[in-house]
Amino acid sequence: MRVLPAIIGLLFIGLSVFGAIGVSGDGSIDANVPPCLPSCDAGVTIETLDLPTIVGWLDATTTVSWSENSAWIGVIEEGLPNDCKELPTHFTCDENDLTFVAGGPDQKEGFSWKATPGHYRFASGSDSVSLSLRSNTVNYEWQASLNTTPILVMALIGVGLLVYSKVVD
Repeated sequence: MRVLPAIIGLLFIGLSVFGAIGVSGDGSIDANVPPCLPSCDAGVTIETLDLPTIVGWLDATTTVSWSENSAWIGVIEEGLPNDCKELPTHFTCDENDLTFVAGGPDQKEGFSWKATPGHYRFASGSDSVSLSLRSNTVNYEWQASLNTTPILVMALIGVGLLVYSKVVD
């Protein structure tokens, strides 16, 4: 029996099991809902969320909900319309000019987003007239696991190495 192929085979099988189970987490942040007078623009983050190509190998889903009923949150691609104005902490844009990949003004209670590789920004706003800044608690849960193809490839390599370690002497 060859020990090294057996150890590597067990490692591949273990990684495929761990990849199938995946990882998850949750949390919350406090975000402000800006005043909405005379018009309701969207606040868009300056920072981008860059998801590398490896995310394509994962089944990554995020569920987002928030406490303020008249607020909304959404995910947009990195590019912004030309009429957005840059402020010190964020961009302000006409919400009707933004293309949402998840969430947005039509989502009142929350949304789920299956992440794919790309560059994203977060946008938020309000759908009710308000004179003052309001507090909004944003709750999120995420889960990520490997897609079926890498799991099967790793499991087959692991089994193949275990069989090889038994056969070759």
